[in-house]
Amino acid sequence: MAKQAVAQPFTVDEISFRACFTAPSLEIFAAMMVGWVLTIGRHTISNVILTMGLHESRHFASVYRFVGRGRWLADMVSRAVYELLVETLVPWEAEILLVVDDTLNKHRGKKICGAGWQHDGSAVGDKKRKGYGLCFVIIGLAVRLPGIADRVFCLPYAARLWWPPRAKVKPATMAYKTKPQLALELIELTRSWTVKDRRIRVVTDSGYTCDTVINGRPPDTEITGRISRCSALYELPPETSQRGRGRPRKKGRRMPAPEALFRDRTLPWEEMRTGSGRKERVRQVCGFPAIWYHAVGNKPLKVVLSHDLSGTYTDTVFVDTDLAASPHEVIGRYEARSSIEVTHHETKELLGAADPQCRTEQSAARTPLFAYWAYSLVVLWFVRHCQTARHFVLERGPWYRQKKCFSFSDMLAAARRSHFKVRFVKDACEHSTLPKINAARFTRHT
Repeated sequence: MAKQAVAQPFTVDEISFRACFTAPSLEIFAAMMVGWVLTIGRHTISNVILTMGLHESRHFASVYRFVGRGRWLADMVSRAVYELLVETLVPWEAEILLVVDDTLNKHRGKKICGAGWQHDGSAVGDKKRKGYGLCFVIIGLAVRLPGIADRVFCLPYAARLWWPPRAKVKPATMAYKTKPQLALELIELTRSWTVKDRRIRVVTDSGYTCDTVINGRPPDTEITGRISRCSALYELPPETSQRGRGRPRKKGRRMPAPEALFRDRTLPWEEMRTGSGRKERVRQVCGFPAIWYHAVGNKPLKVVLSHDLSGTYTDTVFVDTDLAASPHEVIGRYEARSSIEVTHHETKELLGAADPQCRTEQSAARTPLFAYWAYSLVVLWFVRHCQTARHFVLERGPWYRQKKCFSFSDMLAAARRSHFKVRFVKDACEHSTLPKINAARFTRHT
């Protein structure tokens, strides 16, 4: 039987993060990232310390001090993670696709800095969709992993804490900003970390498809989003060669509402297929340039109407700042937005992004980032060591005969087993010659 190659255990590339920390802080950061992945159950700081045995080599208070009062900057770590992801997963000639969204980490406690009652998109019901906790605006890199998975992965690398104006404990060093302002801040940071000539495309939900994000976006950055079916759209202003009295027109005549345009059969509709297998959908799409004047001013946008022929999904209106984009490209980019919803679920359920009960300003804003960074670094580790790391995934049951892709739970399990495998091999080598056990014989009773 051929000897099976063993993947390298999941670790943090300390060289990439050397500029972010001092030597003692880098050691704590690397141990915490590995401990965050290996911890099973509630992902609190104390459980991470116990998992890695940090209390045996240093005082446990130094770890809490590193999280709550350390002088390291989270944006520098986010930049290092972002550069690792782009360098490894995005080809040089390809555009960078980002997704922006927010999520609520539910907590209890009146003394948690930035916590308060706010909208909870994951709550059940349409009337009382509220929850108490901390809200984070997250930006992630949307990539496909050919040969590993057939879905889009959203790998988060940076986040901002948003606190409601009625929060009982407000951050002292953070000025209040709206969610779109925080999203624009993350986009501008990412643009500053990227090569100047490389184009970035950002996919946003309806809450972030607004004047703040669209008009404030940096150069070489395009926005793809969704708007309401009742939005007021205008035609492009007419081109006139003769200059008359007064200023030129900023917009053309008012168009019917998108809700009415879906019933207009005179428009150039075309069929489009999305998805595959049982998830395949047939749409009727129509794209045209228009001006969303009351929201973003007189800047022209590409508007795409999407009608589901099966009637399962409601009619949707997409917009894109790239006028040259086709309806197929606009809808294809927006389909990547659902990947961040999966990321929200997996970071909370598998990596405990909402488990730490930190109360101070720095701790509350930093601690969930360890879960987001761990998510991205686990996927990055699995891609780099795919040929050997896939052996750590257990054999699938007979009910998964058609499942040929790896999920994040498979990658996380492989990262954990990579440490257990090394430990077992090491213990076996140290005890290669075991003493013979001579069991005592019992006398026979005749």
